[in-house]
Amino acid sequence: MIKKFLWVLPALALTLSVISCNKEDDIPKGKEDIHHFAYASHVDNGFFITTFEGFEKGTKTSFSESITVPSGHLFMEKYGKHVYIQSGSLFGQGGEQTLYKYSIDDKGRISSVPVASLSFPGSPNVVELIFASETKAYAVTCASRGQLIVINPSTMKIIREIDLSPYAEEDNDPDAGNGIVRDGKLFLPLNQTKAMKELVRTSAQIAVIDIASDKVEKVIKDKRATGLGMIGHTCPILDNNGNLYFYTGPAAAIMCLMMPNMGYNDGLLRIKKGETDFDKDFYMSLQKTDGAEVGSYGMYMIYGGNDKIYLFLHKPSLVSDPQNPASVENKCFVPYEIDIKNKTGKILPMPASSSWAANAIIKVGKNIYFGEHTKNGIGFYKYDTMTGRGHEVPSIETPAGPYKIISLD
Repeated sequence: MIKKFLWVLPALALTLSVISCNKEDDIPKGKEDIHHFAYASHVDNGFFITTFEGFEKGTKTSFSESITVPSGHLFMEKYGKHVYIQSGSLFGQGGEQTLYKYSIDDKGRISSVPVASLSFPGSPNVVELIFASETKAYAVTCASRGQLIVINPSTMKIIREIDLSPYAEEDNDPDAGNGIVRDGKLFLPLNQTKAMKELVRTSAQIAVIDIASDKVEKVIKDKRATGLGMIGHTCPILDNNGNLYFYTGPAAAIMCLMMPNMGYNDGLLRIKKGETDFDKDFYMSLQKTDGAEVGSYGMYMIYGGNDKIYLFLHKPSLVSDPQNPASVENKCFVPYEIDIKNKTGKILPMPASSSWAANAIIKVGKNIYFGEHTKNGIGFYKYDTMTGRGHEVPSIETPAGPYKIISLD
């Protein structure tokens, strides 16, 4: 039963959603027809990546001018003047081992073909890229040799590898997650799993790596949470005060549901500005906040300002077809707000989404846009942070559930 639920996680990596906006946020005056955003949707055996102007209500997008990459775990991020895209192999499923670099023209269109590419030799299973500068980024691998690959995004060349295998528990790969760079340090979660899926019952861990030397300075641990930074299903948060937040993700929550009182703990942890150790005064379980339940979890999160984090929260009680958890018929992910100052949470007044559209979220102006697949339609649903009003229908309609969304500005 446990393996059945864990095998669903790669499918959840293909969950998506998010984004919309007020008319005043949609199309800057005097700059009509300039595209400011790009989203990706998964259809059949590939991802369709589509650019669009903004979030004016009533907009309908299409895949007529989309660029495509094969199915897998999609990495898509703008850094500098380029967009970097790769469909990686997550848990041995799908993808290819090539990172593509695309240019953006003055109209906000992504080039139809990449301007450069980087193929990773062997089977490193690169699934995430963490930028440190225009000339240095870290390629995170999944279920491989425990290596962190350092590349130069400017030249698209491999610089070196950092061996993380000495920090692994119960195998040779500590299973690095999605990290973040702050103050000259890379904070890299070590998820610690066996055979790609079985979560090791051990403390939450983060490797602190010096950017200048690419040396691991230390690995910090916290017993309050298990399996921090699940690759492909979590992301770090940097708030306005310079504090970092890291979350465990689906695996820990599912183990809490399937194997209660067995040493598995979900949790949101903090590293304060200027520090390199966990904050002993901050911890939150997303299974104990308002509207949550045992087995609840979030995946992709964004910081919305004013000490608020936004995400989709999974509610097991809303699953209508437990034999097929990834079915679009299961509307079991609800738009959710976390108040990190007061350590509280609440469900937002918006419809619930299927797992295949519960991952893409973006802030535009005062609004948060959630990409949803609901009974009311597929597309980007708006939440107004000033009024607390959530919309019941999409502001923008999309042909399929959005998987990821980025700003091109």
